[in-house]
Amino acid sequence: MSKATPTQLTADEFERQYLGKPVELIRGEVHKTMPAGEEHGEVAARIGVRAGFHALQHKLGKVYIAEPGFVLSTAQGESIRAPDFAFTRAERAPQERSRRFSRTVPDLVLEVVSPSDTPEAVQDKVQEWLEAGVLVVWVADPERRVIEVYRADGTKQTLTVQDTLTGEPVLPGFQLPVSEVFE
Repeated sequence: MSKATPTQLTADEFERQYLGKPVELIRGEVHKTMPAGEEHGEVAARIGVRAGFHALQHKLGKVYIAEPGFVLSTAQGESIRAPDFAFTRAERAPQERSRRFSRTVPDLVLEVVSPSDTPEAVQDKVQEWLEAGVLVVWVADPERRVIEVYRADGTKQTLTVQDTLTGEPVLPGFQLPVSEVFE
């Protein structure tokens, strides 16, 4: 692939230059990322560890943590995004491991809102995941103590500490009380 403009990179060009560095590719442009705070890491772990254990225990598919890069292709261009947690169903998961960014879009991703995230940036990321083919996006917001669930069918659900996060239809049988995420 060739560059769309002198300032834009393709996923392949980005990977050659930035693999392992604290940046993301967003529609061809390089954006710096900063390490998140303690609360962010704890919330991501509370959800990711439980969801990941469930997926592995029931042999449902592959689990990804530690902000792995996924190549997303949308009408607006190529991006490489790094969710806090991702899951790909067994029937779609790559059979071999790669040191490169994954070209298989996950079925489910978790994004934990950081203090520096704007609502617009979070919505942009959610829409990009969905446009690329992700079926379910969980957005955990520690400040508001809610988890928003976005689905590919266009529905959105806001869960509070009185509710239970489920993995349906992507991660069958998974349940986690939201109160346990934010305790």
